[in-house]
Amino acid sequence: MKKYLIVALSIFLLIGCQKPSESAVVSPANMTHALSLVDSLSINDQIIYFIHIYADAPDYQPVEAKGEGVGCVDDVGRFMEVLETEILEYKRTDLLPIARGMTRFLLYMCRDDGLWYNFIDANGKINRDYRTSKADFEWWAARGLRGLAAAYNIFSESEDDLGLLDRIKGKIETTVPLLEEALESYPQTRDTEFGERPAWLIRHAPDMNSEFLLALTKLHAAGESDYRDAIEKLAEGLMDYQFQQEGCRLNGMYFCWQNIWHNWGNNQAYALLETYRITGDPKILESVQRWADDFVSFLIEYNFPRRIEMNIDGTYKMSTCPQIAYGINSLYRGMKSLAEISGKPEYGTCAEQIFAWFTGKNIAGVAMYDAETGRVYDGINDGPTVNFNSGAESTIEGLLAIQKRGLSNIIIRKNRNE
Repeated sequence: MKKYLIVALSIFLLIGCQKPSESAVVSPANMTHALSLVDSLSINDQIIYFIHIYADAPDYQPVEAKGEGVGCVDDVGRFMEVLETEILEYKRTDLLPIARGMTRFLLYMCRDDGLWYNFIDANGKINRDYRTSKADFEWWAARGLRGLAAAYNIFSESEDDLGLLDRIKGKIETTVPLLEEALESYPQTRDTEFGERPAWLIRHAPDMNSEFLLALTKLHAAGESDYRDAIEKLAEGLMDYQFQQEGCRLNGMYFCWQNIWHNWGNNQAYALLETYRITGDPKILESVQRWADDFVSFLIEYNFPRRIEMNIDGTYKMSTCPQIAYGINSLYRGMKSLAEISGKPEYGTCAEQIFAWFTGKNIAGVAMYDAETGRVYDGINDGPTVNFNSGAESTIEGLLAIQKRGLSNIIIRKNRNE
């Protein structure tokens, strides 16, 4: 591995030497901490980049995840989306070398059969044995595909990266058929204690499938290929997992797994609205508005509980902590997108109530995003107490929320002026 300080210094010099034009729009996201976690390895005569999984207070130096590794597809895939926005929307061309290196990381972790590994150790060896790193097609595959979709957008117009773009397309063409194969059981259903549910979602997990839907909608919108059929089937599956009971406080909730909703990767609303931008299906908008009007209002009232487990009789059990940036960002991007699409100011107000979790309006009364350093803290635990560590996932999800807020406010202002 290259010396951490050398990589950090290189990134610092890239940032320091950049001279944006006076008219350049400045990103609202502070990338300092995230970039301090970026590191590189030489594997098979090529330089790959990754982002360290953990960084502990008080010095926030990278910490190896024991049994896992130093970097993972879960984090790199999502960080590619952060880089995508910085490079394409805010013209941060200084970040292109990192985007190239992280794209190589994703290509390295995806097998020729479309299955994905997740973790890599400090010597560049793939962890093939840990339970969340074995070659498979689930969470880390979805995030890897999200990362490749971001890479496609970054490099699709670059004459200097045609070879890399061909490799990106090749892996996408290898990976997506596994998803389409899983959807072949459409429109079959299966019996559950809550009635019939779609049988065509991977692992019968709506939360995981929302991640795949985010990847497909990005690829389809970019014109990489026509994924409308798969997109529509995934969207239908997510909507069929929505709880609907007028008068119940949980009306509009999207089940994440079996009879459980959790504030961790619940991207159903956001993914459905990305689908709506493609299909214009009014059923999608109706579904997400139900989620916003009833269920999200409930979550805000109860200060963003961590988990809700519903019983067949309609009663439920709720857990408060831990609360993490991943869950808050999932809610925020869904609500902020609804504000953009609907043009209704009440949804924008609701989105700001969610975002306020990052700025201190939470059960701990502590700002979870430090604007001066770019750190997003790892969560709020029982007590409540704050976990002041700042690893990759928390930082990335916080930056995604901040980027969404900046771009969305521009869109909303533009729509109001038209």
